Amino acid sequence: MSKILRLLAGASLWMATSGGWALAEDPGLPALIVAPFQGNTTAIAYWQPALGEGLAEMLVTELAKINKFQVLENSQLGVLKDEMKAGEDGFVAPDEKVEKGGWAGADFMFTAKVTQFGNKESKVNLGGFVPGNLGNLGVKQTLANVRIDWRLVDAANRKVIKAGSAVGEQKGGGFDVGVNIGGSGGHIGFDNKEFMDSALGKATVKSLSSITSELTATTLPESARRKQKNSAASAQANAQASAASAAKSTPGKVLAAAGPGAIVVSLGSKQGFKTGDKLNLYETIDTKDEKGEVVFTDEKLVGEITLQAVQEERSKASCEATLAVKAGWVVKAK
Repeated sequence: MSKILRLLAGASLWMATSGGWALAEDPGLPALIVAPFQGNTTAIAYWQPALGEGLAEMLVTELAKINKFQVLENSQLGVLKDEMKAGEDGFVAPDEKVEKGGWAGADFMFTAKVTQFGNKESKVNLGGFVPGNLGNLGVKQTLANVRIDWRLVDAANRKVIKAGSAVGEQKGGGFDVGVNIGGSGGHIGFDNKEFMDSALGKATVKSLSSITSELTATTLPESARRKQKNSAASAQANAQASAASAAKSTPGKVLAAAGPGAIVVSLGSKQGFKTGDKLNLYETIDTKDEKGEVVFTDEKLVGEITLQAVQEERSKASCEATLAVKAGWVVKAK
């Protein structure tokens, strides 16, 4: 395993054990990708992609706790693609490089648009007059509002499975997103203590928890991707069964008969037979014309044989000792 993949694996393990992002353990769970959240730029002047990515990562953390989805990595695809290219360019050993075509497909996609995300400040007057103060006393209070409109979409046919709107409100300390995110390179996330301690952080958690609760209670249909896979697998299985049935119904012939326990026939594992199978044995009766040429062949059922040793295209069989089997006789599946 290359160094980059080891680092990613270690980070995933750390996050899983520390309550952060983790994949669902059950491989039978439907696979989900969470797209970076979009923002209403007319209502949120400081909105930028970093906010949408941070909120999406926070939701992934919450969804990993409910064991309803197998959450797929969607934010670091560029790193994974670079790792594949490193293998293609020969920088990674052939037996360790990541091959294309191994990524899991998504059953569902979660998309969201943030329509409210910010603080509103109000002043509460306390009344009274204090000497040296030119006005009434007052206390500033911050009310954080977060509203997220979301959809759960079938990734294969784009049908909306579930839609909703999550709202979170919280009074408390402020958090200047424009400064913290755009001005100093901060980020939105569970590991940002300043954000999590603020009213805006708590309101965000409330809205994400509301989404998680709704998704937990949602009865998921079978995804179109799984239907397609199951249909293709069923068609392939039916085709293989039909081919096997056709091969097994093909009659064979006795190639040699050295005795009741040493009969060699022209059927084997390629036709779907195995040791212990029983076949019907037919004596062939030819009708000839005046020139001695065979013009018709009857098949008379005379008994059965049991396969004792099976090879790919022929088998050794045994039969009742009273039968004088001859080469050219016909054998068929029972």
